[in-house]
Amino acid sequence: MNIHQQLPSKIRVAESFAKAAGSYDRYAHFQRDVADRLLSGIQGEGVKRILDVGSGTGYCASKLLNQCHDANITSLDIAQPMLGHASKAGTMQRESWVCGDGEELPFIDESFDLVVSSLAMQWCPDPEEFCNEIFRVLEPGGRAFISTLAEHTLTELRKSWSAIDSYAHVNDFLPCQDIEKVINAVPFSRVELNNIQENHFYDSFNELCRELKGIGAHNLNSGQAEGLTGKNKIRQVKSDFESNAVEGKGIPVTWDLVLIVLEK
Repeated sequence: MNIHQQLPSKIRVAESFAKAAGSYDRYAHFQRDVADRLLSGIQGEGVKRILDVGSGTGYCASKLLNQCHDANITSLDIAQPMLGHASKAGTMQRESWVCGDGEELPFIDESFDLVVSSLAMQWCPDPEEFCNEIFRVLEPGGRAFISTLAEHTLTELRKSWSAIDSYAHVNDFLPCQDIEKVINAVPFSRVELNNIQENHFYDSFNELCRELKGIGAHNLNSGQAEGLTGKNKIRQVKSDFESNAVEGKGIPVTWDLVLIVLEK
């Protein structure tokens, strides 16, 4: 299988999230909600060795320490400043932090009995290799809990930009069926996948843009226009986007969420 996402270099992805390390927690409301939903399915009894891939500022690790009382947690992220932020609030007794790539995990085979990855897979150019690596480091019978984003995420913002020009202004993500194909190409013994599309409401175009920039998830795709986007274009996009406002709620924005549970 050869399903790849058209993403920029990993260096650029790492730089974007590194810059957002200080502001991430202020804007990551949706990300924390997704993490809570993902971790709610984990039973901590008997879990000893946990890997958190794309650990960011350490929200999942903090939760997992409370759920899995006997476990040690290794947090891995491609952006060193994210790990630095997480380690300041962490506890050295049960946690360790590793700067690394989710497609090339720096661990020996069968190192962990639980792998967690919340909203990191969508930034991997080769999602099948990401899943292969998780399979490799899981011990037999080990489980992985993964969340990722699919193609309808931010569709309203993408539509508003497409009326202005043909450049890529919004991140593109894989269709859910392609994500399922990727996972099924890896020999997990059990696969559960749940696709949820839901609207979140924003007060303005600027509020959404501030959130995306604040978490490091503003436009990272190829096909962008070179140089700055003109103020006139931005005003047009803002007007079109905000014309979708629902009275009493705000402007709807779709988040196309995929929750995955895997067992080796």
